[in-house]
Amino acid sequence: MVKVKPLEEIAKRYEESASVIPARYQRGVSAVTDWKSRAASPEAEELWKAKLQEAMAAERRRKSLERVSNEEWKRRATEIGAKRIGDGVRGAVDKQKRGFAPFHAALSALELPAKTADYRQNIDNRLVAVVETLVNKKKEIKG
Repeated sequence: MVKVKPLEEIAKRYEESASVIPARYQRGVSAVTDWKSRAASPEAEELWKAKLQEAMAAERRRKSLERVSNEEWKRRATEIGAKRIGDGVRGAVDKQKRGFAPFHAALSALELPAKTADYRQNIDNRLVAVVETLVNKKKEIKG
């Protein structure tokens, strides 16, 4: 027989780890000197593709979704997600501003024809121009 701590003891230790994990996580992140070159390497890309194909073949996404009820998803999204989303948005204000700036500039420079009484003509003349401007800017940025 394998000697295993009682389930309640394991759960208690897991809960207690929440007080030390954030600091350990920060130390680990701080110790990294160059994640990008390894993450963007051809080898990493091939491994990602292989693992994705493996997950698709095993239907892991569907199987994982089947293990979660609508009620559990909703409860966790409400209890956990709602607490985290505000901090995430507040922490990303500068990044969002930098990311949207090229699109803002492109839209600001776009000259639209005057509106007409025909909604279809407005869609063709105005809405399509806005969408094309955004799509073209995205292509330009992404290269």
